[in-house]
Amino acid sequence: MVEKELEQEKKTEKIEFGVNRRLIFSSCLLWAAVGLLLYVVFSHIKGVNGTEEIILLVFIGLCILRPLFRFINIAPTVELTERGLAYRGDFKPWNEIKETELKKPTIMLFSQGRLKIMTSINGRSEVAWDIIAADVSISLDELAALIHSMRDTYTDDETIGTEIFVDKKV
Repeated sequence: MVEKELEQEKKTEKIEFGVNRRLIFSSCLLWAAVGLLLYVVFSHIKGVNGTEEIILLVFIGLCILRPLFRFINIAPTVELTERGLAYRGDFKPWNEIKETELKKPTIMLFSQGRLKIMTSINGRSEVAWDIIAADVSISLDELAALIHSMRDTYTDDETIGTEIFVDKKV
């Protein structure tokens, strides 16, 4: 899969990734099942009254609707170009990206992992972006490999992880 994106990168100037619609839909179904279980437990076993039931249904509805709002995003969430990496419109050139860190969850039920893009500011390693699996249409392992290969291609060895110095006003 990474080879296909690298071939696309050679043909065009940028690679774009949208949201992972399958992962978002499965997350909504999982939250709906948990919400139905909560409703059954609280409504039939505990015996809540009308006001408490409305509050419970609103809470469950919000838990189900929250992941659905990611479907609205039709713009690419991650763009890889020869100049750098853009995530949700925020751009970083390749020489500012110090490292990537892939975090796998211990229980893969509600989360599929995170990819942390690190940069260096004033000598400290800082998280620039925290990309979740639902934000990209490929796996986070493939995205990390693609970022490493493009960073190696488009930067010099001296400029990788160049620190950003911010002047503090006293």
